[in-house]
Amino acid sequence: MSKKHGSIVFLGNMRKFFGLLLRPIEKIMNKLQLKHKFFVLYFLCVVVPLVITDSIVLRAVYIQEINSIKYDMEYVGAVYRNYFNNLIDGDVRLSNSISMNNKMREFLDTDFESDYDYYSQYFDIINDSFLETTLGLDRDSLVIYADNKGILDSMFIKKLSGAYSDTWYKEFIESGQKEAVIAYYDDTINSSIGEKRKFLYVKRINTKRSGCAKLVVIGHDSSSMESDLKAFTTKYPVYVIYKDYVVFSTEGQSIVSTESIDLSGKNNVVQHMRLADSTLKIVVVNDESLIATVVKDNIGIIVTLLLITIIIPLVVLRSIENTIVSRIHTLENAFGSEKTNTFTSIGKIDGTDEIASLMQKYNKMVDITNELITTVYTNKIKEQESDIARQKAELLALQSQINPHFMFNALESIRMHSLLKGENETAIMVDKLAIMERQNVEWGRDYVTIKKEIESIEAYLALQGYRFGERLSYNIDIEDGCEEYKVPKLTVVTFVENACVHGIESKSSPGWIFVRVYKNRTHLFIEIEDTGEGMSEEEVATMIDNINNVSIETIKGKKHVGILNACLRLKMVTNNEVSFSIESEPGVGLSVIIKIPLKKLSDIEEKDNA
Repeated sequence: MSKKHGSIVFLGNMRKFFGLLLRPIEKIMNKLQLKHKFFVLYFLCVVVPLVITDSIVLRAVYIQEINSIKYDMEYVGAVYRNYFNNLIDGDVRLSNSISMNNKMREFLDTDFESDYDYYSQYFDIINDSFLETTLGLDRDSLVIYADNKGILDSMFIKKLSGAYSDTWYKEFIESGQKEAVIAYYDDTINSSIGEKRKFLYVKRINTKRSGCAKLVVIGHDSSSMESDLKAFTTKYPVYVIYKDYVVFSTEGQSIVSTESIDLSGKNNVVQHMRLADSTLKIVVVNDESLIATVVKDNIGIIVTLLLITIIIPLVVLRSIENTIVSRIHTLENAFGSEKTNTFTSIGKIDGTDEIASLMQKYNKMVDITNELITTVYTNKIKEQESDIARQKAELLALQSQINPHFMFNALESIRMHSLLKGENETAIMVDKLAIMERQNVEWGRDYVTIKKEIESIEAYLALQGYRFGERLSYNIDIEDGCEEYKVPKLTVVTFVENACVHGIESKSSPGWIFVRVYKNRTHLFIEIEDTGEGMSEEEVATMIDNINNVSIETIKGKKHVGILNACLRLKMVTNNEVSFSIESEPGVGLSVIIKIPLKKLSDIEEKDNA
């Protein structure tokens, strides 16, 4: 068999194999809905490749990031280790200088005859010594201890017996070493007096001949150490530990013992350093999630991978969408939105499959639906618009009914005044009448400000004052900020006219009319009060019922409907959100309070300015 013939047979067998493999898969796919097929396509072409490729790349980045973090942490540990090495090296050099100072050793071994003898030699040794110049910024104290009963305790030299009970001395003696670094927390010290944290370098002074025991103890200021170490800025918490005692921590002075912190993290970097025969441990803690660090530092790479792995599947899905899904979207968009009143026909219909047939049936439905909308919905809208126009015309007619009522009252006042007193004050009354009539005839605007309405009220009451004389007194009080709100004109005047005619006129004794306008956070209040005859409880209840149920139909053809007309106009412009309350007592008076939402007054302002 030739090599070429063998290849053909192999390819044929492979086709048969894949055919057998794909046949059951095709049967399953034929039973799936379209949305499930797209899900399978998306999963196999997008999710699987994305997971595989990104996992490989992210693992490589992850390992690289771990190594980088590890390197940074080791560097931080090296910086701290170098600091303490330099610190203790300086202590070693200083202690060696003291140890080799023959004059100092002889002084410490001297048997002093008296205290005076000790002090005279002490000051000589101090003045001739370098002790006072040895205390630097990072050294809190330098003390030489000697087992000599003749010496007296001073700043630099003390009896060794005085240190027998100290923690550092006990620990140094137990170690059996010639020099040591000792750290501990002395809670017997008042923090306002001295440092509780102790970090000491202790060394025995060598003597070539017999003499008393001598120790050099160098103490370091924990505040200075903290200031120096925190200058090495690091994002990782760092702990310098001696046995179980925390010598230094970037997390603050409150951490004293390792019992209060968790150092068990497997990603921590731990470095040990040998200082003066003592061992200190530097622990650099990685308290951040490595995964979160990788994602944050390499977000650009991750986004790029996502874009690359999504573009190719999107191209494939787009080609399928152009043949199926896009036509479904066209059909969906043709239905329009809730804001439109008609459906839109589909212009060009591509294909002859089931979707194309559905589009054709949709177009037939659109023709029928649009015809129904035109005959029913549009006609209904026109009918509503006509009804609104009719109601507005009737409202204007009702407004015009009010005007003569005021005019006749005003003219009657002028007539009575002219009969009783002649013509001396007629000009004043005519002026007040002009104010009222000017507002009456300005029908170009349906609303006026509270300020304008009050002007009409003042004019009306002034005219009525000529009519009633001393029988009528009035007071008008408007709260600041209420003058510019707008109300239907001649509404408040109507309530004042009602108080004057039905309250003051029917009472022989003097009476008052009060008009108050004020507001709170949500409502404007208009109050009209008189001290006239008042009304009974039954009359008040009837009036409230008439106001609550007033409509254009209920007041057509009736007389004396001024109050109801004003109430109806207020209810119409506030969408029936105005409220009226009436309080009255026969023989005492009557009070009407109109409560209008401020939001509705804002709507009136917008409508009047339109």
